[in-house]
Amino acid sequence: MQFTNYVSVFTLLTGCCAAVPHSKRTIQEDVTFYAYGTNISGLPLVYGNTDGLAYIATDPSSNYSSVTLDVANTGDVTWNATVANSTDARVFYIVESGFSAAGFISSNTTAPDGALTVGFSMFGSQVVYISGSNLEAQFWAQETGEDGVWALMWNTNGTSQDGSVPVALKKTAPTTITD
Repeated sequence: MQFTNYVSVFTLLTGCCAAVPHSKRTIQEDVTFYAYGTNISGLPLVYGNTDGLAYIATDPSSNYSSVTLDVANTGDVTWNATVANSTDARVFYIVESGFSAAGFISSNTTAPDGALTVGFSMFGSQVVYISGSNLEAQFWAQETGEDGVWALMWNTNGTSQDGSVPVALKKTAPTTITD
């Protein structure tokens, strides 16, 4: 009789403990993103010092700074950006209108018309934008005229654009081969 009561209480307790919800709202801090596409093999996302836009660069000049983001998978919070050698808080954005530059806005700047600062999530290691029930990955790299530097664009329609290629933004760093 004692054993049966013990088993019943034990079963009840383990069932209750298993039902405790786990938060999926974890934020990964200081994430570096890398772009992958045709002739772009794991190049880092960087910040344009003069215009606040997002770029992809092989060996960025002093016109660009490294940037990391605080990433949440929920899609309902902004992705805060930390730019090297800066104390200003910034937020990552895309413009959901045609073929438009992605970038970073600070609290003292005005976002471009149609800028979206929430809705971002991760699908595995890839950055996606949540649009209703769809996950979209419409990032493109646009030639800038500067060797080894591309502007990060959001291509709402996914249509081919001159001087650009689709890219996947991932938190997976490229593999380094050593001798």
